[in-house]
Amino acid sequence: MSTSLLHYGANERKHIMLEKLGGKRTLDEATDEFYNRQVNDERLRKFFHGTDLAILKWHQFNLMGIAFAAVPENFDVNHLILVRHEHLFDQGLDETYFDCVMEHFTGTLKDMNISPDLIEETYNAILPLRAVFEQGAAEARKRRESQLRRDIFAKSAAVVAATLIVLTIRMARRQKK
Repeated sequence: MSTSLLHYGANERKHIMLEKLGGKRTLDEATDEFYNRQVNDERLRKFFHGTDLAILKWHQFNLMGIAFAAVPENFDVNHLILVRHEHLFDQGLDETYFDCVMEHFTGTLKDMNISPDLIEETYNAILPLRAVFEQGAAEARKRRESQLRRDIFAKSAAVVAATLIVLTIRMARRQKK
């Protein structure tokens, strides 16, 4: 069996899932409610500061449309999340926030009277992305640790340089006496 056939089958299932959810109109409503929940969540609010929500909702609508319909074979969702959210990972975004977002996602679907079976199916379709948030958080920790080492090295070098200057000045004064 070819991988393109497997890919097609997965996309066909996702297309059916989108239709079960109510199509693009329902997805649009869900996107609005989904972001309203997140922006009003104290745990998540910091990640939305200074963000144009209209643009963010537009991107989310398109991504969800792709996620529940047909993901192009050359579309690397994991890479997109890691690159586009790097600054958020640097601010502390991690898998615990992914879990908060998933709470809002499933809560939004429940409020829209989506069947529990379909909510579970959509949840399971998105859940593999949690690993990307674990990876992004780990990479951010490595960047912070690397920066901390560079800062410590720079401060140590400054202390050594200052000490050498003081010692040089003291030696010069002693030689003048």
